[in-house]
Amino acid sequence: MLIVFEGLDGCGKETQIALLKQKFDFQVFKYPTRNFGILNDFLERKVHLSSKSLFFLFLADIANEQEKLKQSEFTILDRYVFSTIAYEVNGIDYENGKRIVEAGKFIRPDIVIYLDINADISQERKSKQKQLDRYEKNKNYLSYVRTNYLKLYKDKFLTDNWCLVDASKNIEEVHTQILNCLRKVGISILLP
Repeated sequence: MLIVFEGLDGCGKETQIALLKQKFDFQVFKYPTRNFGILNDFLERKVHLSSKSLFFLFLADIANEQEKLKQSEFTILDRYVFSTIAYEVNGIDYENGKRIVEAGKFIRPDIVIYLDINADISQERKSKQKQLDRYEKNKNYLSYVRTNYLKLYKDKFLTDNWCLVDASKNIEEVHTQILNCLRKVGISILLP
């Protein structure tokens, strides 16, 4: 079982994954990993990389762990190839980004839980936690990324099981929405 959480920074992915972890046991993978340090350097504005380079580096980071994902019986991902398409299409347009991901034969998730918030909420939440990174600082860019996520949701990219969750709600309401999404795809046997 492969469950993917997606959304803008500040949407509550980590919080909701932690709440699920209290209910049952699973392995968590978070992208980007620390395997490609240049990606973190880019996010922290230490280096500049072209959009096309970023697209392939983020995908390479995920591709590097595909064997680990195959070995895990029950896994939750904090971001996946969808983030790469949503965030990095300045160098590669949306449709070509989808084609490249499909050609890469990445493991298809059983469900994608898209935690939807707008750019204002994203910036407000993240600024309370830390200094905003390269992406988080740019409200127009975040709005663009959200539009791409909504396209991926509408297209049901890589799985028919996309669930849009209104993540502007409080933590408990968001969690209830997520549990309902999981039940719809038959994961209720694992939930209390």
